[in-house]
Formats: sequence, structure tokens, C-alpha cells
Amino acid sequence: MLRSIGASLGALALLAFGAGCGGEASAGVEPPPPAVDVQLETSQAGPVPRTVKLTGSLRGEQESDLAANASGRVVEMPVDVGQAVKKGDVLARLDTRAVALVASEAKAQADLARSRREQAKRECERSKGLLEAGAISKSEYDRTQDQCNTSDFDVRAAEARAGQASQTLVDGVVRAPFDGVVVERLIEPGEYVRADTPIVRVATVDRLRLKIEVPEAHVASARVGAAVTFGVSAWPERTWTAAIDRRGVAVRTQSRDVIAEASLANPDGALLPGMFATVELVVGEDQLPSVPVSAIVTRDGRPHAFVEVDGRAAERVLSLGPKLGGERVSVRRGIKAGDSVVVAPPADLKNGSAVN
Repeated sequence: MLRSIGASLGALALLAFGAGCGGEASAGVEPPPPAVDVQLETSQAGPVPRTVKLTGSLRGEQESDLAANASGRVVEMPVDVGQAVKKGDVLARLDTRAVALVASEAKAQADLARSRREQAKRECERSKGLLEAGAISKSEYDRTQDQCNTSDFDVRAAEARAGQASQTLVDGVVRAPFDGVVVERLIEPGEYVRADTPIVRVATVDRLRLKIEVPEAHVASARVGAAVTFGVSAWPERTWTAAIDRRGVAVRTQSRDVIAEASLANPDGALLPGMFATVELVVGEDQLPSVPVSAIVTRDGRPHAFVEVDGRAAERVLSLGPKLGGERVSVRRGIKAGDSVVVAPPADLKNGSAVN
């Protein structure tokens, strides 16, 4: 009887020990994480413009390197870089004292020539009367008439020299040929310049021209009226659009390209003459899938997106195409038409996560 009771107690103890060990083993297994709730959108293919990247540069709608058209020492430059100027404003003055003396002398010579011409005319009238009265010979009369004719030529020559001297005096003052901004001072006061020496550069900044280098293979796409999109390194988050309004009629021999130009407004002054531009020109059309911009996740500088595959999130590295309207972007690689794309993926979504 005692032996039977002891055996029963031992069996109960073994059962209790086994039950305890089984409980510890169950507690060590973690339950799977719950599925993540996501919003899915089926990617659809559609027409997307095919573009090529070209190089370009910006300059003012009007832009000029201004010279004095006269020689001399620069004595004054009343404008500085960045200063707005109006048409006719003085930009630089040359030392024109010697030119002023020459102009004064030329004017006096012209006045003298005109006085001599009047005297010669009086002599001609007098000689005509003397010839009719028989007081002088025909040869003397002809000699007087020749002097009258020569006096006209002397006046014209003297007036031309006076006009040239006066123009040289005017050319000693450099004036703005249009409303614009001083882009660069190429000469400083005190320097000697020749007639062809650039002194100051003036350009318009409210309207600019985009000059585009178009390879020979894409000349047909760069037709007048074609739209181009471009950006500059100073404003990486912005883009501008313009329409080609001018295109070269010959391919340049050395570079095998054609220069096309587009005019655009620059109301906020963000763009500056001389900036380098990266230009996109439409050359065709592709059928590509598109996704909402909110589906794109940037990691290590590369765009990623999640696609639902058999109830789980599959992370894809993307190669993006052009942006489309309505906050969408086309995809060249990584997603195909018909894929279920996760829109605005939650922060805790990982590759392989179960999704609802």
C-alpha cells in the first residue's frame, strides 16, 4: 500500500516536471509580427516623353561689351557691377582734352572756309559784271569762277573734319545702349584704351536667352516652337520651361551641332547671365509605368519603392523617368505595369513584411 502511494506520487512529480519544461519551450518562441496595413495602387503604363540631356548657357536678351570707339585714358566710371542703368546713362568717360582742342580747331577751320566761300561768291558776281562791261577778259572771268567752285569743296572738307573731330569727342563718353544691368567692369579708371577695347559689359536680366547646343542627330526635334526644360546648379530644386524661337541653319564643323535659342522671362532674377544650364529636349515617346511621388522612398541617395507580392512587401530599387502631372513620376526600371505599389509606405515597413 505504501509502495503504491509512493509510486503514484513519483509519477505525479514526473508529470509536473514535464509540464514545466514544455511551458518554458513554448514561451521561447516569439509570435510573428502583425501584418502592416498599407494602401496599394496598381501601376498602369502610359505615354511618357523620351528626352535627351543637352548643354546650354544663359545670356541677357540684350548683352553687349561696350567700347568707347575712341582712344584715350579712362578718367571716370560712375557705375559699378550690379547697378541698374537706363538707356543713355554715362558708363565711362575718357580724357578728351586733346580731342576737344582738335575739334575746336576743326570748327574754326570750317568757319574760315565758309567765310572764304562767301568772299569768293562776291568776287564771282563782280567779275560777271566786269566781263559784261568788257573790263576783264574771258580767261580772268573763268579763273574767278574756278575759285568759286573750289571754295565749295574747301567748305565741305573742313566741315567733314569738324564733324569727325566732334564725333570723336562724343565717342569719348560711353553710354548705355539699352536699359539693363552692369554685368562686369572690364577696365578701371586710369587705364589707357583703344577704340576697340571693351570697357564695360551691360545686359538685360529681366529677360534672358538660353543658347542650346543640339547634336546633329537631334536637330529635327529642336524645331522652332519646341518646348525645353532646363535647370541650373544654383537652384537644384527648380526647373524652367522655354520654347525654342531660333535655330541655326548650318551644323558647326568642329562640334557637329547646331545652336538653338529660346527666350524666357526672369521676373525674380534667380537666373543670371553666364549660368550653365542642363537642358532636356523631347525627342520621342515611350510607354512607361508611373507611380505616385509619395510611393518613392530615398535610401542612400537612390529611389526605392515597395511592391506587394503574395501578401508581402518586396522592396525595389528604381530608375525614374520624367515627372508627370498630378504628382506622379514615370519609372524606367524596377516596376512594371500591373504591379501593386505601396502608396506612402509606413516607416516600419521592411522588405518581406506581411501586408494587408
